[in-house]
Amino acid sequence: MIASQLRGALSAGVTHTDPELSPVRTSKTKEPWPELAPSQALDSGVPLAVVLHQGVRTAMHRSLAHGYYLPVRAALADDGPVPVSWYGQQDASWIAYYDVLHRLGLARYEPDDAAHLDAWAGLARSCGWWWPGEDVCVVVDRPQAVRTEPISGTVHDQIRLQPRGLRYRDGWQPLLSR
Repeated sequence: MIASQLRGALSAGVTHTDPELSPVRTSKTKEPWPELAPSQALDSGVPLAVVLHQGVRTAMHRSLAHGYYLPVRAALADDGPVPVSWYGQQDASWIAYYDVLHRLGLARYEPDDAAHLDAWAGLARSCGWWWPGEDVCVVVDRPQAVRTEPISGTVHDQIRLQPRGLRYRDGWQPLLSR
């Protein structure tokens, strides 16, 4: 099952209002919910579903996108064309979000969907990026070293790679820009 189909099936299993599938905010103001630390958000009346989405999916996506895969992709582009789409560790934000919902009892997945989610989670934990093909699948080892630093001013402890913060076992260490 490809990622978009799996994500659709998982969203269908969510038993609460999923911010991914609903309007940004249904209050009179129509303003987006404030992004606050979890306890402060809940005390301010931000729904649990929004707090989970902001604190798991959105925060991890920002950390992974801006702090990891976009800089690595830019470094790879210096050596030639890069694949249009790949999967792997950068999928951790949506995998973690649906896993958290399931563990909290806020989602019920069909057995096949739960098995697919477990497979994607296993891939994200055990390998780096991967490109599936018709007859072959290319799988990249996880980096040997990943050094990160906090991004100041974020309420969900987001991180980014340090400029020389990524090294692979074969010695390749891209110079990452900010």
